[in-house]
Amino acid sequence: MIRPRLKYLILFLSLGLVASYVSVNVLTSYSYLPGGIAISNYGFLLPWETVSGTLCGQSPSQPHDAYSLLNGPCFASCCFTTYNLAFLLFDVLFYMGIGYLSLLSYHRLMRGIDRRASELVIESRQPMSVEEDDQSQDGSEEKA
Repeated sequence: MIRPRLKYLILFLSLGLVASYVSVNVLTSYSYLPGGIAISNYGFLLPWETVSGTLCGQSPSQPHDAYSLLNGPCFASCCFTTYNLAFLLFDVLFYMGIGYLSLLSYHRLMRGIDRRASELVIESRQPMSVEEDDQSQDGSEEKA
């Protein structure tokens, strides 16, 4: 098993943090509560950011000027964001694991290519076998 160096761990940590930060743009679930509260969960693999807020819809029968007065509570509590740091940590570790496995498979692939190349070099440097010598001598005797 390959133990990654510190520079690889820092690289994997950076990539894991960036991938988790980018994944917060993915809406994983959206739900409504009976009190008119909408809950949106963001983050992929696990939703680690939760945004909850009240639903406010403008009734078409109300005049536009009276909208802010009639729906005052909707504007007072717009959104409340919470973060689940355990899920964030799991996401970062997940993306770090993807990076580590890709490095591990790359090293195995390169090791296999190097091993096969060295076998080919060794085979090309070996002298001809006795059977090949006999066949070449038989061929020369038949020609004579």
